[in-house]
Amino acid sequence: MGVEAIRVVILSFSAIFLVIVFATKTHPCLTQYCKSVLWVTVIALLYNLVCRGYPLWYHPRWWLMTDKFSQLVQIFVLLPCTTLLFLRNMPRRRMAKIIYGLCFLAVYGIYEALLCATHEIIYCHGWSFGWSLLLDACMFFIMWLHNENWRISVGLSGLIMSLFLAWFHVPWDT
Repeated sequence: MGVEAIRVVILSFSAIFLVIVFATKTHPCLTQYCKSVLWVTVIALLYNLVCRGYPLWYHPRWWLMTDKFSQLVQIFVLLPCTTLLFLRNMPRRRMAKIIYGLCFLAVYGIYEALLCATHEIIYCHGWSFGWSLLLDACMFFIMWLHNENWRISVGLSGLIMSLFLAWFHVPWDT
């Protein structure tokens, strides 16, 4: 199997998550979780705006898949589907919630590992696989928190984003 045959991780994961959303009949829950889906989307778009000249990671061009197209597929397909599935099936008990979140984090870890293995992602400016896992853990926590208390999640999101931007010395004038 050539590199070209396996360099479709982003499209594959996005398609799988989309199929799962429809197969589990989760899509009608979009109205219930719309605010959280939109918040996750806004955060991802904000990353693309703030880091447009100083990316912490990027997706190399492959056929019709440019970095921007890859980002848009993730922002408008993968992340909304992930948010819907994550929130709709959230258990009630605290320990079950933690295990559930770790399972989603493991799936995203596998996704990131596949991106690395197929060279569909390039890390820059000190970013690494470990930082991606930390960011994913923050993302799942913010998803849950936004569904529980959106005011606190907005403030915490701002703090987390500020810390990441400061740690990686992202310039404001890019």
